[in-house]
Amino acid sequence: YVSALNDFQTHGVIVYANSNNQSLSNAMIQAGFPTIFPELAEAWITVGNTDTRGGLQSTSSSDYALLSAPCGDAKEFCIQADGTEIGGAALMDSGTAFYYYANAQSGAGFRVGTSFAAPQVSGAIALLAEAFPNHTPEQLVDRILASGYNGFYTHEGATTFVNGVEHGYSYDFGHGMLDLGAALS
Repeated sequence: YVSALNDFQTHGVIVYANSNNQSLSNAMIQAGFPTIFPELAEAWITVGNTDTRGGLQSTSSSDYALLSAPCGDAKEFCIQADGTEIGGAALMDSGTAFYYYANAQSGAGFRVGTSFAAPQVSGAIALLAEAFPNHTPEQLVDRILASGYNGFYTHEGATTFVNGVEHGYSYDFGHGMLDLGAALS
């Protein structure tokens, strides 16, 4: 399995949804595979779910709520996306809505999670691959991580990317929030 994942990284990016279990103190084991199998660190992104209550670019930590397990040991290859309050298809039967995502309804909206955050990162990778067709999967990952918005938490460490760009990360939020505009710049 690890060999197959490693082979895939020669032409693709692995986007792995972290656990939605907020009571965990670390990323789930599969989301942190590159810490166990370093050969998987080339083109791997672990994705957490953070609700951006104040909108992206807010500098107040109270405007960001981590609604998944923390990035933990996966912090150096982890990014957050807002997978909350996303509506989906529903079947109406006698006035009762049966939602695509079980138990997703919460108040006036939906609360879903990393299963809705990870596809946003996958879509961003696809757009970057189109914008930068000569980039390797590793370069696409670096572009996502190095451009994550991280102005709302204290950096516990930093990654220096191949082009000399240094970007801070934290145990909870990894490299911060996905920022496709910055990644395209």
